[in-house]
Amino acid sequence: MRLSIFLITSFLALASFGQNTDSTDCRNFKTGAFYVINGEDTCYINRTENRQTEKCNNSDTEYELIVIWIKARTYILRDIHYNPSTKPRVMRNDIVMTVMEVRENYHVVHVKSKGTRNRTMTVYCNKQG
Repeated sequence: MRLSIFLITSFLALASFGQNTDSTDCRNFKTGAFYVINGEDTCYINRTENRQTEKCNNSDTEYELIVIWIKARTYILRDIHYNPSTKPRVMRNDIVMTVMEVRENYHVVHVKSKGTRNRTMTVYCNKQG
């Protein structure tokens, strides 16, 4: 009897832990797997605390970026090859991302970069990523 109660309690605890993890992961915009629908293309994003890789379906190129958190909801994406001593002008290509809204399955970011029009973008949680 004790064993069956232990097994049932363990199963319920593990089941609820799995459910909480899914919802927490989607609300965590700092790290995880995401995707963006960009026109007719889908781009996949994998982000750690300080690195981000991006790969779009319509391209063979994979981009690696440095992630610099400047506020709780604001971060900069910078080319991984940036070297201030050899390429001081590359910093002008930084992209400032501000998380405006966080939902269970997506978050909305404001995108700002030099030479492009400011815009908002919906970043979806990729639960399979």
